[in-house]
Amino acid sequence: MGVFGAQAPAEAVCRVDLAALALRGMAAELRARGVEAREDGVFGVVDAGPATRPQRALLRPHRGDLWWWMRWPRQEGLPTELHGVPLTPVDRTSDAARRIVGALTTSAEGG
Repeated sequence: MGVFGAQAPAEAVCRVDLAALALRGMAAELRARGVEAREDGVFGVVDAGPATRPQRALLRPHRGDLWWWMRWPRQEGLPTELHGVPLTPVDRTSDAARRIVGALTTSAEGG
């Protein structure tokens, strides 16, 4: 099963095109804000920040639409459900990028 689960073929093609554009857009937004970004179209993710400790932006269904989610590396003692949160609908990529940059800044400052 891919990023979006089972659906009608035409709808799946539209979502794949949307996902590819959204991933490129997220990477461009992050780079414009001075953040290194690596796209992975197979899994529908963009890794932001240093490769050793990236903030991961994922495209996933939420509330019946495609949303940006943020996930980060697992930390000892932190419950699994706290490893990711929905950020914004896919059409608000700039807002999601701003929040990811904020999380990277906080992480870099040790907070």
